[in-house]
Amino acid sequence: MSKKLLNELKSRLKTRRDHLLREFEHRLKEFKDSGGHRLTDTADIASNIIEEQVVMSLAQVEAKEIEQIDNALEKLESGKYGKYGICERCGKKINKQRLMAIPFVYLCIKCKEAEEIYGRLDDEYDDIYTEQKNNNPHDN
Repeated sequence: MSKKLLNELKSRLKTRRDHLLREFEHRLKEFKDSGGHRLTDTADIASNIIEEQVVMSLAQVEAKEIEQIDNALEKLESGKYGKYGICERCGKKINKQRLMAIPFVYLCIKCKEAEEIYGRLDDEYDDIYTEQKNNNPHDN
């Protein structure tokens, strides 16, 4: 990957991270503020509980994405360009289009598909991955 492309991806990661941090802080504030008033109607209480659960779920998703972005930035900023853009599962290069779409991605498309199909990636699925790799030697 060219240095220009790496710098562009790094900039996009930082921008996305800043946006997510603002959203995360907003959601946490919203969650804290929601408990400040006393509700007496059962429907209002149930609605408030559901709203709080949604807010916390969104905050958890944002926190996970921030963590993934931090991992990608660490690879870029530590000078370990050789590790950025490499699938953490199979060690193949992640294609440029995938990185442009999701700069913090850490799995190639085949490994991500396997993760989604089987729910997780571990030694149990090495045979499946090896079979896929042997049947389709093209880059991801």
